[in-house]
Amino acid sequence: MSAFNKLYWTRISLGVFAAFAAEGVFRIVGGDYTDGLLVGVLVYFASYYLARYTWFRNVEREKVSKVYSTGIGGYVMLFLFVWILLFTLGV
Repeated sequence: MSAFNKLYWTRISLGVFAAFAAEGVFRIVGGDYTDGLLVGVLVYFASYYLARYTWFRNVEREKVSKVYSTGIGGYVMLFLFVWILLFTLGV
């Protein structure tokens, strides 16, 4: 399994984790939906910096954008799906 495949699946699983965290923040703080979106964005940026400075420390300059964009679509879609599902079910 290549490093980019590991990054992709890590971000997919972090999307689910971020959705649970966003729902928890939404329920505890009682704010509006922007607090949950902020949690999702912060988890994605944390995954970027973690991957960039651990797995991809010596990556070529041309592939830095690939580290940033790998898995972003799956992350966003799964984050939104799980968050909306949890909100709808009232968990």
